[in-house]
Amino acid sequence: MRQVTFFTVLIAVFTATTFLSYAADIEDGLWMYLPLNEGAGQQVKDHGPNEFDTELSKTPPKWVDAKHEKLKKVTEFDGKATYVKIDMEGQGKDIDSHFGKDGMTICAWVKVLKVGTDGHGQTRQPIVMKGAGGMWEFSLYIYDDFGAGMSVWNCGGGGVSEPHTAGTAPVNTWIHQCGTFKLKEGVRVYVDGDKDAVAEAADGGGACETGTRPVFVAHREDGQWLNAVIAEVYMWERVIDIDEMNLAMNTIGGLEVQPGGKLTTSWGNIKRR
Repeated sequence: MRQVTFFTVLIAVFTATTFLSYAADIEDGLWMYLPLNEGAGQQVKDHGPNEFDTELSKTPPKWVDAKHEKLKKVTEFDGKATYVKIDMEGQGKDIDSHFGKDGMTICAWVKVLKVGTDGHGQTRQPIVMKGAGGMWEFSLYIYDDFGAGMSVWNCGGGGVSEPHTAGTAPVNTWIHQCGTFKLKEGVRVYVDGDKDAVAEAADGGGACETGTRPVFVAHREDGQWLNAVIAEVYMWERVIDIDEMNLAMNTIGGLEVQPGGKLTTSWGNIKRR
């Protein structure tokens, strides 16, 4: 009996140690982290290492109950006029990491309410995007066929790598969507922490490295808007692995379950609320 207990404890300690090592790793290259869970007020906070100031649309997105076992309060975007804006260039810390050797990753929880609300005609709306005329860069997308996707462009707006797969982001269903891009590898899109990408495309070359436009949540500057509820938006200046995607998916608000079932904030560099 003692031997069984010993090995049970040993396994638990090993698992906890492994989990905490990933907790430390996930902060490596973290660029922005918006929980979007304030639940009230006219501001959202970036709890990442850069502490970016954010700006809401004139008509702000709504705070709503997530109706999800992990998520609580989340932001609802109307698909017509609401967004979150982060002017990284204006704050002296623009993200051009997608052009570096380590690539980039964007992840978010999203539940699509309706597609095609903006009449834009491009059959897709952004979860997170950056770019405008002559400075197009990247976007994590939801398509009108309820597909999860991601686009990376050259500065003129030509597609460098733009995969998506229909039906991977069903209406009124929470999914955790991640998109990665790396030069010479291209884009890969993952849903719900599954190790197999739901969509991928090779790198066509020429990704924009000189764009200075702000990052937006649920809006594209030339008129696209996403009607969805969104939470837990992350950006990294590197490609994270599947284990890290699962950790981001399951540790809401930067919280982790530690041995004994207690919740504690163990991501040392993420700003605490």
